[in-house]
Amino acid sequence: MEPGCSLLLVDDDEEFLEILDRRFKRRGLFVASAIDPQSAMEAASQGAFHVAVVDRSLPGQDGVELMLRLLDRHPQLRVILLSGHGDEETIAHARGRGAFDYLVKPCSFADLEAAVTRAYDASRAAAPG
Repeated sequence: MEPGCSLLLVDDDEEFLEILDRRFKRRGLFVASAIDPQSAMEAASQGAFHVAVVDRSLPGQDGVELMLRLLDRHPQLRVILLSGHGDEETIAHARGRGAFDYLVKPCSFADLEAAVTRAYDASRAAAPG
């Protein structure tokens, strides 16, 4: 995991969010956390992130809709969606709309960390210059 990676975590499960926040910070990443779409958009307006991990089910807005808003403002961002449901049609739909990856909860931290690493590498490869 690259220490230069900046990561936005969005999940309404505060305990889960705190665990992820601590684990990724221990690995040297810059991490911002948000419990709802509005907080996520505010965090994204404060600075550029390489990767966002977004819960599919959020209060007030679907995670895919939030992903679309984030990508509209930050095209280099790579978004990983997390969901308790992961049928093939749902996953294909999310990827077709711009999701870099789609993981089904519960997933191991190792799987999430690997997805974040791949997304960070893809974000850096797509960066201009």
